[in-house]
Amino acid sequence: MSTDPPSPPPTAPPILEPDRPRRRSVRKAATRAQLLAVARARFAAEGYAATTIRQVAADAGVAVGTVHAHFSDKTALLFACFLDQIDEAVVAGWRTLDATAPLLDQLCHLAGHLYRAYARHPALSREMFRGGLFPADPLASARHARPFLEAVAERVRTALPAHRGAPDLGLAGASGYFALYVSTLIAGLSGLHGEPEAADAAERWTAALRPPLAIWLRGLAAPQTDHIPL
Repeated sequence: MSTDPPSPPPTAPPILEPDRPRRRSVRKAATRAQLLAVARARFAAEGYAATTIRQVAADAGVAVGTVHAHFSDKTALLFACFLDQIDEAVVAGWRTLDATAPLLDQLCHLAGHLYRAYARHPALSREMFRGGLFPADPLASARHARPFLEAVAERVRTALPAHRGAPDLGLAGASGYFALYVSTLIAGLSGLHGEPEAADAAERWTAALRPPLAIWLRGLAAPQTDHIPL
């Protein structure tokens, strides 16, 4: 008979602790999305000036401090609402783009999707532009726009042989497109292209963008030279 002590009973595998950082990140993202949803509804129903952080917090069922943990102030909350909307418009624009169409049509197509995002709530769009002309962190805005500009630059390089070997010119071309797009958007929101609240506002803004964009594209398509006659 063996005198060895009996073997201990098998132990259950350790219970793994949940991934707490990941769970916190998921909860934080869910809270942010909820705040944006209720803020967007508040802004649309009451207007920017009449909406308060306290109202947004009450609508979301959270403390005022929770809102400030995600957004520094009401202007930052408005910007975040628009950035989400614009990001969705950019994704939809690229997804539905006909890459075989003329470059002018492609660029108008992309602008049209963006214009429709702003035309949903013209009054709020005007507030966003008023508060965003001199942002506290201009580099953050530039970083957010850069992927879109780089994608447009690639379209320019693909469509215009003169730019295929010149990445800097492609990006400069995208910046020129963006300048025309923004100036037309501001003019549209100001009422220079008809009633901004009209159902066809975005289509009218896109139509207004097309002629100067065509002129600009003709300049890009011209042979490159260091001499520019004045």
